[in-house]
Amino acid sequence: MFNFIARSLRIKLLLVFVIMLLAFSSVHLVIRQYWTIPQLVALEVEKDKKDIYKLNSALLRVYNELEMLVYDNAVWDELYNVILTRDLDYLETNFFIPKSFVSLKINGMSFFDKNQMLIDELAIDQNNNPLSSSPFKSLPPSLKKNLLISKQEVINNGQQTLFKQGLITLNDRLILFVSGSVLPSSGVGDLAGTMLVWSYFDGKIAHQLSEITQTTITAAQADTFSASTPVIDFNQLDAQTHIRTKLSNIHVKFNDIFNKPALILSYPTPKRMFDDSPFEMSMVMALLMSLVVLLIIYFILTIMIIEPLNKLKATVREVMDRGNFQLTTNLERTDEIGRLALLIDVLFNKVHVQQHALKHNNRQLKRLSDTDPLTGIANRRAMMQVLEQLTPSAMPISVIMLDVDYFKKFNDSYGHQQGDLALKHVAKTLKHHTRRQNDVIARYGGEEFVVVLLNTCQSDARNMAYAIREAIEELAIEHKTSLISQFLTASIGVSCCDEFDNFSIETLFHQADSALYKAKEQGRNCVVDYNSEMHKHAV
Repeated sequence: MFNFIARSLRIKLLLVFVIMLLAFSSVHLVIRQYWTIPQLVALEVEKDKKDIYKLNSALLRVYNELEMLVYDNAVWDELYNVILTRDLDYLETNFFIPKSFVSLKINGMSFFDKNQMLIDELAIDQNNNPLSSSPFKSLPPSLKKNLLISKQEVINNGQQTLFKQGLITLNDRLILFVSGSVLPSSGVGDLAGTMLVWSYFDGKIAHQLSEITQTTITAAQADTFSASTPVIDFNQLDAQTHIRTKLSNIHVKFNDIFNKPALILSYPTPKRMFDDSPFEMSMVMALLMSLVVLLIIYFILTIMIIEPLNKLKATVREVMDRGNFQLTTNLERTDEIGRLALLIDVLFNKVHVQQHALKHNNRQLKRLSDTDPLTGIANRRAMMQVLEQLTPSAMPISVIMLDVDYFKKFNDSYGHQQGDLALKHVAKTLKHHTRRQNDVIARYGGEEFVVVLLNTCQSDARNMAYAIREAIEELAIEHKTSLISQFLTASIGVSCCDEFDNFSIETLFHQADSALYKAKEQGRNCVVDYNSEMHKHAV
């Protein structure tokens, strides 16, 4: 046999070619197995992490919606007095409405006094039938500390609005809750009590998460989940080097308020955008071409395979280093390497789209958290964020504080729906009279509004206040129970600061509030300028 090979050059060449093909095959497998596929897997892991962060953002949005519900009701003078007087009839009439619970996607609402004693509550089951009591009816002191707002916590927070939220298991049921301090409409004051809203973490919340993330989300309690099923701990997500398993779903664990496993959210594993098998068509094609083009094997290896792979590697490396998923491989080929490049481009594009969607969702969440849902103008928090970023170039700064006269009587006479409509008209009037881009209009709370005017002197702000007062009265919104007019009116206080060194948000708002109080003392439906009043007293 050896002599036969020694005498045959054809056999020697055939053996050389076989060895070269085997060597080439080995090199190709090594590059794919230890370079290309690991980098694609690394990109896939980053994409899966972004999907999980998107899932967490959706969960935070559910919390934020409940927090806005608590804020809109708990920071309100009328509810503040109701809690202090323990007016159960008012709570039954205005808050404990099962149909409203369905539309708000909650299962219960409870009110506690400042000593964390239950005042009243309403709870419904998954079929919207009232329950005899809620899981929060009898809470031990240890749970009250974690769920409710104490007087000392409000004092430590500067007597400002305070919220608590999270997951908790009560009566073997997983519950999502948000609680908030009941304070006056100004958002600052002594604690009257705690308002707590909650919902069973069941199919309706999973459906809500599915709508936000545009994928099918299922939820399960951690203690009922199979211990043998691989689960991703959200708190340790950044340290994860592998996300996917052989299972059809990805499972993510979230902890409760005691930092114990409570919730497992699952969603279908996204389709893999590349083939991770050791052998692929480009290798077979390369072997066939090597047999045909015997004399240019090196050229094929170098030009047709190695260089494109290096280019793919360089592109993937550049994307990983720069984090710019808009880059493309620029390989306009129709062979297997070209299709691999196309898959990589598709994967890059998918990650880029997910990044853009995540940023868009974050902007949407930011917009929702900064906008008053009734009037469509800024809320108090958004306004304070603007004021905290002011520079000397904004001086002088004027503040117009407006309060709708006898608005509680208006609501009692015409109903809350007409009351909400009236507030929308007032907000629209404010927008009509403040069209500059740097003017800030905000709903301060209840029927109270604030207009912040940058680069506006005292006289201009006062003139605008008069114009706003007249415009509101000219809306001719009937108010038969008003003590001063047959139409809806407003009292307005104005304050101004000329020098940045003397500027204080708290002082400016206190002055405007004092002027507003003075306007109410003078008979309402009028404008009082704090600076002018101070000048009168000085004279």
